[in-house]
This record gives sequence, structure tokens and C-alpha cells, in this order.
Amino acid sequence: MLLEGKTVSDGIGIGKAVVLNEFKIDIKKEKIDDVKKELDILYSAYNKVIKETEDIVTTLTGQEKSIMEAYLLILKDETLIQDVLSLIQNEKYNAIYAVETGINKVVDTFKSMDDSYMAQRASDIADMKDRIIAKLSGVEYVNLTTLPKDTVIVAKELTTSDTAKLNLKNIAAIVTELGGMTSHVSIMARNHEIPAIIGIKDVLSKIKNKDKVAVDAMDGKVYVSYDEKIYNELILKKEKLQKEKEELERFKNKKTITKDLHKVELVANIGVPKDVKLVIENTAEGVGLFRSEFLYMDSHKIPTEEEQFLAYKQVVEKLDNMPVIIRTLDIGGDKGLEELHLEKEANPFLGYRAIRLCLDNVELFKTQLRALLRASYYGNLLIMLPMISSIEELREAKNIIEQVKEELSNKNIPYKKDVKVGIMIEIPSAALIADALAKECDFFSIGTNDLIQYTIAVERGNEKISKLYTKFHPSVIKLVKMAIDGAHKANIFCGMCGEAASDELYIPLLIGLGLDEFSMSPTKILNSRKVISKLNYSECKEVTKKILTLASASEVKKELEEFVNKTM
Repeated sequence: MLLEGKTVSDGIGIGKAVVLNEFKIDIKKEKIDDVKKELDILYSAYNKVIKETEDIVTTLTGQEKSIMEAYLLILKDETLIQDVLSLIQNEKYNAIYAVETGINKVVDTFKSMDDSYMAQRASDIADMKDRIIAKLSGVEYVNLTTLPKDTVIVAKELTTSDTAKLNLKNIAAIVTELGGMTSHVSIMARNHEIPAIIGIKDVLSKIKNKDKVAVDAMDGKVYVSYDEKIYNELILKKEKLQKEKEELERFKNKKTITKDLHKVELVANIGVPKDVKLVIENTAEGVGLFRSEFLYMDSHKIPTEEEQFLAYKQVVEKLDNMPVIIRTLDIGGDKGLEELHLEKEANPFLGYRAIRLCLDNVELFKTQLRALLRASYYGNLLIMLPMISSIEELREAKNIIEQVKEELSNKNIPYKKDVKVGIMIEIPSAALIADALAKECDFFSIGTNDLIQYTIAVERGNEKISKLYTKFHPSVIKLVKMAIDGAHKANIFCGMCGEAASDELYIPLLIGLGLDEFSMSPTKILNSRKVISKLNYSECKEVTKKILTLASASEVKKELEEFVNKTM
């Protein structure tokens, strides 16, 4: 069977499907008559989960094995189900209700512990509870942290919190019905070179668990239960891609420079400290966007100041004085965090999120700022504020940063006194007053993913109107120009950390507009360096002048296609 969708991350992936159905079980509170029967039901489910976990442990090595062995020790300790047994034996409640209620008490106990390591085990115990309940209910439950090798993940949609749990090294490809080019799962897939295709309608009814699946994310095709001919064709295609990748090796450790010697910086977008390995491997010139919210998502709780400090310090030290731009907490919209208890909003992308949330939760904001400033002492760390829409917000945020600096100074805690503070230009109002904002900060970074959706009024994850979402729209280009011109007028640098920064068609336009820094998935660095090496800055400026006179996205795209075809 052939399915077709939209590629969000290139590549070829071949493996077996792991289908993620929504894990929703109705927990009914019922009284029972036969206690022995209910205990047998409980132990049958409990022992199955233990056996599955033991089997998983035998397939692992190194640190992953140690982590799962610790998980197994907690699972096997009958203290875990002590309250469950009491609810069944003494209160005569049904097993599902007893597991939900009894193990939740253990979860709450762990959450309240002062020891951060023990507090983090709360999420492991909640996972154990879900697995036992799934067995009791006959529902297939997938543990995303322990996926088998060559897994093709199939889901209606993957959330940001799902993404944080994924065992990336065992994922061959990702196939979903919903999502978008700029969703976090798509960004993660590109960062780690995992082929990914979205937009396959009713995918959960078309692909079943353990189906043989081959994903051709070069052409947006998914083959289910494919034949040997298809398999051989895709293996050849995969080998060709590998060869092209190897040819890019010659662009490692090179300056990013055009044919007529115009230099720009190529830096990387990352989500967690371990991504630094990709930054170094691809010889990026630093980090242009560290999405700090992934630290919050990954731990399923609000990380402490010390946990954040150690994560930021690890990144800046490993990059040895290269710039590391860390974006402050960007939660809200499409990214929630359970512990913040955020209310559901009718229009979350226009609502209580990012800097708005931080300015309203000053202690939360200060905790992160203390960690950032302390880490700045160990390298070249820059702080970036997201979703700034007015000069008042910028001033308020800078005032809080100064308060934190004073607090650290009073305690003789070292930090870099002149740490640079910049803003994301992702709201049209900010681009329109770029010249004023530039006078009060140290750099800009244009977030095209949101800038496009706010400018054209197209929610970036809405497939029904996805054709309207385009970086080639003349209004978007004019706002990008305003941001760059505003920055240069105030003698500060302007970068771009949105997906447009690595688009081969868009790069000549950005060079022509005078963009100083291009930030992208680490795996796009070498190809972008190759593209830039074939361009002439003077020619890019000429084509940009023409593009600024065009009235439609289609005209802009056509002009850039003709330019690239002629140049490359």
C-alpha cells in the first residue's frame, strides 16, 4: 500500500511500525465481591509489566541499561502497590480504581521530596501506573523511552511532551496525520536527521502495529507491507543520500563566505544540552537558538535553578567561547507544562505565553535568569527574550534582569556583567518598531515560524489553510527587511532562527537583505555553507531589489527559483 503526505524532514527510513493510539481509559470506581479474583487480576497485569521491563533491560547497554535497571527496582518493590492492595482487600474497590488512586499517592510523595533526583522519579512511577492500568484494560501502551531498534513511529499527532520522551537513536522514521513544518516534532526530526512525513489522513486505520513500513521522505511517500523491488530502490536511494552527505564533509571547519568574500555566521538551533554534539560535528559557529523550554518538558516539572544552571553551563563550556544564544522560557500556545496549570485558551498562539507568562510569574522568570547569568561566567552566553511585541515589555524584562544581577552581586555569585540581551522579532508590531527596539537591546533574531503566522493570520499547524502559510509573501519579506535595517541602524547584529534560514531558495534573499547570522538545525549547516559559497553578495543584493517590488508570493518564489537555477 502506498500513502502520500508532506515531508517535514528528509531521508529514507525503513523499519516496523509502532502505532501510538491515544491513551485514554475511563477509571470507574466500583465495589467488588470477590477479593481473591480482583487480586489475581491485579497481579497478572503487574507481573506482565515487570516481565516486559525485564525483557527491555536485556536489550540495553551502558547508561540506558542502568537507568532501566533502577526503574525496574522501583517497579518490583511491592511498596509501590501497598496502597493498591489495601484498597482492594480492605475497601473492596476494583483493581483499576485501586491502581489509579493507590499509586498516585506514591507519585505525590515522590513529587514532594526535596531531593531533585527522587522528585524526578515521580514521572517514572506515573508511567508504571499507566502501564499497569493499560494491561488491566487491555489497551496497548507504548513506552516512548524504550522503543525497539528501527521503529517507524505512527501517530495521529506527536505532542511536545511526547517528543521529549522519544528514544531517538532507535527511530527510523516518523509518520503522522497532523503536524506542521514548524511543529516541535518536525524540528526535532530535522535536528536528528530522522525522516518524517505528516498529513496522511486516517493514518491510524491504514498502518497497524508491527507492519513493515518504508518511508521515502524525499518524495513524501510511505510504503506499507512493501515488496522487494520497492525495498531495493529505497536502499539505493539511501546509499546515494549517504554519498551526498559525505561530499559535504569538505565544508567542515570552513568560513561561511560568498564568492565575493562577504562573510556571515552559521549557527545551530538546539533543544537540549546533548544536541551540542551535533553542533560540534557539523562545525556550526555557535548556537543561535537554545530552546530552553525543552528542559522543562523533558523533566515533566519546573527544573530548579541548579538543574538549569548545570545544563546551560554544560553547553557554553563545550562550545569553548563560541556564542550561545539561550531563549528564555517559551511556554504556551502549542507548548504546555502541567505544573503551571495554564488554562485552556480559545486562541493560545495569541494568548498567555512566552514573555507574557514570564513577566506575570516573576519568580519563575528570575529562577531562570539566575541560572542563565551564573552560566554566563563560563562562556559566551547571550540571553534572548521571545515574543516581544512592545518596548514596554522589553524594558520590564531588562529591569528584572538588572534586579537579578544585583541579587547575585550582593551574594558575591560570579556572572558576566556585560551579558548581551536580545529579542526575537516574531510579531509584526516588533518588526514595525525595530529601529526603536534596537536602541534598547544587543541583537535581534527573526523567528520566521511565528512571524509568518502572525503576519498572514494563518495558524502554522492548521493543515486546511497550510497553502497560505508562506515565507515568500511580500509582507513577510518587508518585515524581515525592517528588522535587519533597524538592527544595522543601531549597530547591532540581526540573525534568523526560523526554518526559513536554511531554505536553499530563501538564502540568497536573506544574503541580499544583509542578514548577519543564519541559525538552523545542525544537520543543515554544511549544506547551507555550500549554498552560500556559490553565491555572490552583489548579485544577491540585485535580485533582492527586484523581489522587493513584487506583489505576490508566487512571483517572489519564481524569481528566486530562476536566480538559484542560474547561480547554482
